[in-house]
Amino acid sequence: MVSAALRLLVAAAGLLLAFPVECAAQGDGPVARPAVKQGDRWIYRRTDNRTNKSAGTREERVTFANDATIHTIVVLFGNEQETDATYTSSWNNVSSFDGGVFSPDTGTLRFPLRTGDTYKADFENRRPRRGAFHVTHQPTAKALGWEEVAVPAGKFRALKVEVEGGFKRLDTGLTGTTRLVLWYVPEVKRWVKAAYEDSFRRGPDSWYVDELIDFKLTAQ
Repeated sequence: MVSAALRLLVAAAGLLLAFPVECAAQGDGPVARPAVKQGDRWIYRRTDNRTNKSAGTREERVTFANDATIHTIVVLFGNEQETDATYTSSWNNVSSFDGGVFSPDTGTLRFPLRTGDTYKADFENRRPRRGAFHVTHQPTAKALGWEEVAVPAGKFRALKVEVEGGFKRLDTGLTGTTRLVLWYVPEVKRWVKAAYEDSFRRGPDSWYVDELIDFKLTAQ
């Protein structure tokens, strides 16, 4: 009887000791695909880092979301223009608010996402409003780790993801490189900061940072 009781006490103590360790590990564990809901919205401010001036503010509001697709209405403040965007359920662009069409999608995020994950994110980009514009991208995405990031919406603990690689304009033959860094925050269901730059042989062409100003999530 004593031996059995001791065994039970030891087993219970082992569970108690293991529990805090498991909880601590979950903080840096795999990030699940976000459960995006109709009505979720985010407001971002864009800054042109070449001039350090505002390049506009936009709101994205989810109109439809399921296990395959997210659709948003995008309002560009300043000119009050309304457009839209389509993503996979992992927030990879299929069509963008500025006219881009991506095939199969941009492949930026791949859930469940863990620190140390590395994966290819090849895609093609066409812009029908720009005629023959056609670009192939061959970037590699890396989940670099967790860090604190401060944006106008507050301070967050984010998983930093870097996507970097070469591209080629099939319509002009021009080549270059792109680099995108996202700070993804699970409780926001999206990134709170995105920094993008691309460079041609003649030097930097585009360089901007998007930062979260405000967000509102629909009750689960």
